[in-house]
Amino acid sequence: MTSLSRLNTVFKYLHFDREIIILCVRWYVSYKLSCRDLVEMMAERGVELAHTAVLGRVQRFISEESMGDKELTVFCMTPSPYREDGLLDEEALRVHLRRLVAARTGLFLCSGGAGEAHVLTPKEMGRIYKVGVEEAKGKVPVYAGLRESRSAAAMYEVAKEAIDAGVDAVQIYQLDNGHGMIPNAREQEAYWRELLDEIHIPVAISIHYDAKFRASTRLLQDLVARYKQICAFNLVGSQVAYFLELREAIPESIKFYCGVPEFVQYATLGAAGYINPAGNIIPYVCRRLVDAWMAGDLQQVSQSNCTIQRFLRIVNQWAPSTARWVKMGMKVKGLGNGVLRLPYLLPPEEELRKMAVQFAALRIDEMEAQAAAYVRGHA
Repeated sequence: MTSLSRLNTVFKYLHFDREIIILCVRWYVSYKLSCRDLVEMMAERGVELAHTAVLGRVQRFISEESMGDKELTVFCMTPSPYREDGLLDEEALRVHLRRLVAARTGLFLCSGGAGEAHVLTPKEMGRIYKVGVEEAKGKVPVYAGLRESRSAAAMYEVAKEAIDAGVDAVQIYQLDNGHGMIPNAREQEAYWRELLDEIHIPVAISIHYDAKFRASTRLLQDLVARYKQICAFNLVGSQVAYFLELREAIPESIKFYCGVPEFVQYATLGAAGYINPAGNIIPYVCRRLVDAWMAGDLQQVSQSNCTIQRFLRIVNQWAPSTARWVKMGMKVKGLGNGVLRLPYLLPPEEELRKMAVQFAALRIDEMEAQAAAYVRGHA
C-alpha cells in the first residue's frame, strides 16, 4: 500500500483531483485500456480531461509505483549465412545465434533486409526458423519476419513455415508496393484481415516508413479490438507525432518497437524496445543501450547511443541494402564469410579495407568489450 508521504510526492504540483488519477490508473492497469479509452470513460461520467494530460499523469504515477522493472527488448535482424557454394549454412547460423543469445538479444529471423528473405525459398526460411527456435526459444524472444509480399496468400505460405517451427511471434508486413503500387486504406485492411483470420499465434504488425503506407489510428484500433493475437506494432522510421498518437490510442498491453536511430526519444514515449541490424556486429553495445536505460544510467545511455549512431554512419555508406553492409561488416570482423546471394554482390576488397579502417577508428572491439562487461553485470 502506498504511504501518505509517498502519495504526496507522486501528486506534488499536479492540479487534477488525485482520486480521478488513481481511478484512471486502476482502470488503465486492470483493464489494459488506452489513454483515449480513459478520456471517453471519464467523459461519460461528466469529467472532461485532455487525453495527453491523462497520459502524462497516469504514466508518471505508474512509473513511480510499478514500472521500475519494465523490461525493454532489443531485437536483431539476423543475416542468413551461406556456404561458399551458396547453400544455407546451418552451423554458421547456430554459432551466430548463440552469440546473440549470450548478449540477451531477441531474434528477428528472415527479415526482408538483413535476412535476405526475398532470395530464400519458403522451405529454407522454415529451416532458419527451426534453427532459431532450437537455439533461442525460452532464452530470448524469437520472432519471424515473413518478407514483404504482394498478396496475403504469398505471405501466409511463409507464415505456415514459421508457425510449424514454433516461433514466439510472426511479423506481418504491409502490402508490398511493387511497380509503384501503394495500397489504399481498404486494400491494406483487407490484406491484414485475410492474414489475421488465418494466423492464430502472436502477431506483430509492421508499419515501415519505406512501405509508403501509414495506417490510420482507427484502423489499427479496430484490428486490435478484433484480433487478440496482435501483440506488437513495429514502427521503423515513423514520425514522432504518429508514434505518440498510436501509443496513446492503443492499449498498453500491445507493445511498440521502433528503430535504433529513434529509440532514446521513443523510449520516453512508451517504446518497449527497438529492432536493429547493428547487433549482428556490436550486440553488447546494442544491449547495453536498453540495460542502461532501465537502470537510469544516462552516461551509459549516451555512450551506447553515440557508438551505435557512429557505427551506423560508417555502415550506411554501403546502404541501402542492409544485407550488403551486414555481411561486409561480419566478414571484416571475422564473424562470417561474406557470401551473399544474387542480386546482392559483396563489394570489392578495397571497400572492405575502408570499412575495417573506420571500424578501428571507432574502436569497436574496445567498445564492445566494455559493453559486454556492463551487460553481464546487469543480467
